[in-house]
Amino acid sequence: MEQLLMVAIKEEGLIPIVEGSMVVIVGRRGCDMNFVAQRLLERLKAYPTMYEVSEEFVARMTLMRNLGRTLRGDYKTLVAPLFPMIFIWGKLVGGLDQLIDIHVTGKLIPMLKEACAILL
Repeated sequence: MEQLLMVAIKEEGLIPIVEGSMVVIVGRRGCDMNFVAQRLLERLKAYPTMYEVSEEFVARMTLMRNLGRTLRGDYKTLVAPLFPMIFIWGKLVGGLDQLIDIHVTGKLIPMLKEACAILL
């Protein structure tokens, strides 16, 4: 799945943004979840680069995720696209739920320190 995601990100022209910034949030236009992820990171003194994608990109991502699930034999559950997508140091962390999960388990701050996104 991550390979399909990276192909879509490359097509959107986001590779330089994702690789050139310490923390990046890629989200749908006007989505409140972008703001939630941004506020969480800003409270930790990590100031993310925000990038909002078009609905066309969201539709392509939805199609790609569901196609991937179908090819793996998972016909029962079709899923929505993973937005916002959070990248730290060029690597996909996941969506907002993964960001919160790694924060609650105490892994987010060390990850941000390693990426030089925060100085503590």
